Amino acid sequence: MNQVGFIGLGKMGFPMAVQLLKANYPVFGMDLNQQTMKQFQMLGGVPSTFEEIIHSTQYIILMLPSSRTVNTIIDSLLDIYQSGNLKSKPTIIDMSSSYPEDTRQNEQKLKALGLGFLDAPVSGGIKKAAEGTLTIMTGGKDSLFRECKPLLEAMGSKLFHVGPIGSGHLIKAVNNYLSAAHLLTTCETIHLLENYGVKPETAINVFNNSTGRSGSTEYKFPSFILNNSYQSGFSLELMSKDVKMASRLYEDMGAATAFPQAVCQKLEEAQHALPENADHTELFTYIATYLLTGRNSDEECKETDNRFTAFCTNAQPRSL
Repeated sequence: MNQVGFIGLGKMGFPMAVQLLKANYPVFGMDLNQQTMKQFQMLGGVPSTFEEIIHSTQYIILMLPSSRTVNTIIDSLLDIYQSGNLKSKPTIIDMSSSYPEDTRQNEQKLKALGLGFLDAPVSGGIKKAAEGTLTIMTGGKDSLFRECKPLLEAMGSKLFHVGPIGSGHLIKAVNNYLSAAHLLTTCETIHLLENYGVKPETAINVFNNSTGRSGSTEYKFPSFILNNSYQSGFSLELMSKDVKMASRLYEDMGAATAFPQAVCQKLEEAQHALPENADHTELFTYIATYLLTGRNSDEECKETDNRFTAFCTNAQPRSL
């Protein structure tokens, strides 16, 4: 069976790599956390250096925190390959939440040296990663997707080939923007209703049986917010990063909408107000500090309305 390199054994990467081990793939793993590496080895993985991974594997999966880190890893791989010290031609699968334009540029670099590349970000969180039931949205050549499909099926139960290279990362970014917008509006609504005397549990139950339901009402509120656990495993920092990426995409396309920027701004405010490692569901506690406290003066509200109107008036719509 083909050997797999897995770079980035974090909260999502570790259970994904474990699913590959369960599917009997030999997995060579790399992470900065030495305790994680020891646990990985106990489960049958092979702790490895970067050089060992690129010399020993046919597929290299990246599950890293940012495009910048992904770009560094790919540039390092290219340096070794261009030196003539890399004889095999591994296929690279970037399962991180990377910026689509970076992904397209990386594909061109790898293609010039005959290396295959897919972007295949995931959705579903730690729970589905541990179950092997992630949703995986893949961009790249259809033939390469079919080749890698058995590998991806070991980690996900819902696989989508969404289009050319970069489209997986694009749809992941806007998916997380939608998720953040749902959470933000639901948090504000629950606080508003509670102030009026409606119990949060009752409101969530009504939404889940009506058209206002979403992933936030069906899963996040019952699992992490109503019980005050706030332990989804996905940080506010990462959500803010993903929404910032989506906001940048809308701006780069000249889209005539201010909603992504508004959601991005609210998440950044929460990130600065809450503890450094706050879970993204703790957004609910931050919203309680401003929603009904009259924090914003009439002048501030008018200024915000004016900026919003000016943005929508001046923006030049383009086809998306």
